[in-house]
Amino acid sequence: MRWAALLLLMLAHVAVPFAHANPAVESRSETMFDAVAPSDVVVHRNETVTTYITVHNRGTVNQELRIEALSIPSALDIVGLPVSEVVVPNHLRQLTFGIHANASAAFQNLTATFIVTSDIDPTANKTIDIDVMIAPYSNLSFGVDGVSELIVDENVRTSVAVNISNNASLLDNVTFSLYSASGWTWGWDMANTVGDVAHAIIGVNQLRYVYFWIEIPSVENGKPLANSGPRFTLSATSALDRAVTQWSVDLKMNEKRNASIDAIESELTVAPNQDGRLYAVVRNVGNTPNTLNITLQATDSSGQLLPSTSPSDRFNQSGWVVALFGGLEDVSLEPNESRTIEIGFQAPNAFSGSVHVQLQVFANGAKALLRTAQISATIQRTVDVEATYSESGCENIKPNESCSVSLSVKNTGNAFNTYVLRAGEVTDGFTVDVPVASRLVQAGANGVFDDVLVTADGNAVAFWTGSAVVEVLGDDGTVLTTVSVPLKVAPEIKWTFRNVEEQVDAKGRLNIAMEVRNEGNAVDGLIVQLQSSHLIDMGFIPPENAVFEDGLQYPRSFEINDIPLNSNFTIRAWVQLPQDQPNNGTVFVNTTIRSRFAPELPFVYTSTGDYLGQPWQPKPDEDQGVAWGEMAATAVAYLKAWSGVLLAIAFAGLVIYKAVVDRDRRLEQQQVLPYQETSTADDWMKQFEKEPEAVEPVRTEPLQAVPKETYEAMFRHAHGLPAQAQSPVEPGLVNAATIVLDQRTEERNKAQADDMLAALQRNEIASSHALLEPEQAAPPMTTNESAATEGTAEVAPRPSRVDDLEF
Repeated sequence: MRWAALLLLMLAHVAVPFAHANPAVESRSETMFDAVAPSDVVVHRNETVTTYITVHNRGTVNQELRIEALSIPSALDIVGLPVSEVVVPNHLRQLTFGIHANASAAFQNLTATFIVTSDIDPTANKTIDIDVMIAPYSNLSFGVDGVSELIVDENVRTSVAVNISNNASLLDNVTFSLYSASGWTWGWDMANTVGDVAHAIIGVNQLRYVYFWIEIPSVENGKPLANSGPRFTLSATSALDRAVTQWSVDLKMNEKRNASIDAIESELTVAPNQDGRLYAVVRNVGNTPNTLNITLQATDSSGQLLPSTSPSDRFNQSGWVVALFGGLEDVSLEPNESRTIEIGFQAPNAFSGSVHVQLQVFANGAKALLRTAQISATIQRTVDVEATYSESGCENIKPNESCSVSLSVKNTGNAFNTYVLRAGEVTDGFTVDVPVASRLVQAGANGVFDDVLVTADGNAVAFWTGSAVVEVLGDDGTVLTTVSVPLKVAPEIKWTFRNVEEQVDAKGRLNIAMEVRNEGNAVDGLIVQLQSSHLIDMGFIPPENAVFEDGLQYPRSFEINDIPLNSNFTIRAWVQLPQDQPNNGTVFVNTTIRSRFAPELPFVYTSTGDYLGQPWQPKPDEDQGVAWGEMAATAVAYLKAWSGVLLAIAFAGLVIYKAVVDRDRRLEQQQVLPYQETSTADDWMKQFEKEPEAVEPVRTEPLQAVPKETYEAMFRHAHGLPAQAQSPVEPGLVNAATIVLDQRTEERNKAQADDMLAALQRNEIASSHALLEPEQAAPPMTTNESAATEGTAEVAPRPSRVDDLEF
């Protein structure tokens, strides 16, 4: 035991950091090297104890460090010094030596001093002091040798007591400490404790007990395993020579049986008449290998067990079938080993419902430690559908015709469903007929409906586009999906010939005129061609908007575009009948029209013209005479044909003539003001007895003629240069201003006539000038008017017209 105490003491000094050394006076060696040693050493009489000094080269070059004894007490001897060692930079070396106590040395504490020097710098040194205790031998022993074992149970505080004896010749103050790497909780049941240590004074040959307790934790995750556990070491340190005596005890855990439910899927959603599974993970959390007992039992929604049920691995409840998979009881699990089990649910063929189940697990031999978990399964019906269609001719529907749409559905829900079709939004001009029959489709299956018919209206215009929406409804009447079918009205090409006129004139030319009517549904264009059975001259008389080959004298084909619906188009053609054939015959002429939209569908009208062979043609030199009867018949026919037109022209001429005459009369009346009509006024005033006084004519001197150049110079001098010509006024504004001036002039004339009539009734009129306002007095007469007045002095001068702008 002594050698163990010495080894422990040496290791304790090695673990002491450098700062625990007891150096003396230090020189500048701090920057070159460093040295540490145990702070104290225990040595018995006539015993050599090995100790050490650790040196550290802190320089940048190799150093030879030397240790020598500097001051040694007489009771001690140093063995193995001096000693030296070459140390490379930044390295450590431990130099050992021995300390020997004399056999007659007294029990005391001494100090030995050592010095460390370097070969680099002799002045660099470091002194170290080591306390040396010369102590008597101690002799402590526990009552149990070796390592003891104790069987313990979880969650139980275990008390331990062990005896110790002092076999030395001196009284000993013993320090007790307890160590374990487990981390379990422990404590002392002794009177003298300081922190984690306990103290006891043991006399010579005296026996004492050491009491402590250990808190045994619960078995978790299979640990500690059965018959295993931590080791606790009790150490007794003597105060005489610091020798340590130890005793160890191993705590063995008793068997623990237990199970746990580590993970579980608590809810399951299944389709009607379908099955599903939930997964659970169970584990052996005991500390010994074991098997698990796993069962199922039905509960209500609150988790209470149903009275009529019992734990089982399979049962039926309300149409549900619940079973346990992978839950065999003979499967052994090691401690902390887990396994996965499955709980299967088979739902009834219903659209709603649920079942609640309790999972029960316990380890064999530990039924009291039953573990449970609540799980449930619910029926959830998903309603969904995918619809596809295929159409035949729906993008080329003629008026009053139909196309078919074949619609199929796929039940992408999780239960059977009954689907029906319903017409949704349809573009104007189309009607949709959907089948009334429904389709029952299982989940994941396909179903095909009868054809949907789409009809275009009879008056639908060509190229009219739209769409028809078909809705797919489930058994609850909700719209699950829709399909939209694009629609388009096809052009219907229909041309008819009407009012065909064929006539052969005197020159042997067959004139053809016919009306072609667009009775289709598209604004169409035509390609018109003329063909004959004989090689003769012929051609069309194309309309103004026709397109034909430029430079042709007799065009036999032309094109015309944009002929509106229900409109007529006239085709005119001529054919020169043959004059050089030896026999009589007939010319067949085909007028062919082709639509721009359907040129492969021609419309043909055949005209015929009979001709005479040369033997039967009238001779040009024979005098046929004048056919007066034919001329008379022709004249009568023309007269009948044009009689209506001539009468209409004559009637229109009379109306226009009457309108022109009335218009001229109105204009003359508007130009002469009421007070200027002197002759009429004189005749009207003869009915009054009072004769108006004669008015002396105003005589003016003739004006002297002025040359044109002089007049223009005087005008510019008086009025300045002429203004710049302005832009012409819009005709619309001129017309509007003229209408306004005419209206105001007419109103002014009416007002003056009313005033003059009132004055005559009051006998206040004296002359025509008296009716004029002062500002309306007649202006001076011109030279021509003055000369005219001199010739006829009896006639009162007629005042000049007043400009309409003054009104």
